[in-house]
Amino acid sequence: MSYLIAILISLFLLTGFLCLVWYEKKKERRFFFRTRQVLDQTIGRAVYIARHIDWAGFFAHVFKLSIERIAHDAVHSVLVFVRTLERTLTRAIKNLRERVARRTSGEVPAEGSQLVATIVKFRKKREVKIPEETK
Repeated sequence: MSYLIAILISLFLLTGFLCLVWYEKKKERRFFFRTRQVLDQTIGRAVYIARHIDWAGFFAHVFKLSIERIAHDAVHSVLVFVRTLERTLTRAIKNLRERVARRTSGEVPAEGSQLVATIVKFRKKREVKIPEETK
């Protein structure tokens, strides 16, 4: 049934077009003259451009840009994955270092860097007790 409707619509449009052309020739006057003239010029430009384009070069350029974009997206995705993995490993190492620091002696402060703790230990070892007699 849908095929029949599509065929009838096509026949109706074709009949309407032929009647319009016959009427325009009889009256020697075109309907929508200005609009049709602009449309004809636009189509003429499009046909001229389509005939004079270097299609091989155009498709080579489009292919190259597409490959570059795909490569860029792939590298970006790998970089995002590596950064996510780096953050996860950094958190895991931080947690392990904190556990080790809690298990070792209480001299190492829970907060602060290992460098500061080493400097404090070094200063404590270097402190020289001055005998009270020399004071």
